[in-house]
Amino acid sequence: MASREQLQAVASNCSQFQNANESSFTASIGTNRTCENCKHFTKTGKCDINLVDEILTRITNEG
Repeated sequence: MASREQLQAVASNCSQFQNANESSFTASIGTNRTCENCKHFTKTGKCDINLVDEILTRITNEG
C-alpha cells in the first residue's frame, strides 16, 4: 500500500484522476488531489485501473 504522500503524488501525475467528490461545494473550497478522492480508488484501497504502481515507478525514475 502506498503512503498518503505517494497517493498525493500519484494523483497529481495521473491523467485519469477523477474527483469522486465533485460538486460545487468541493470545487469552491478545494480538496487535496489524492488517489483517496478519485473515482477509480476502491474502498479496499486499490486503483481499479491499476495506475498507482505504474505512476509511482515513473515518478521514482524521473527523480
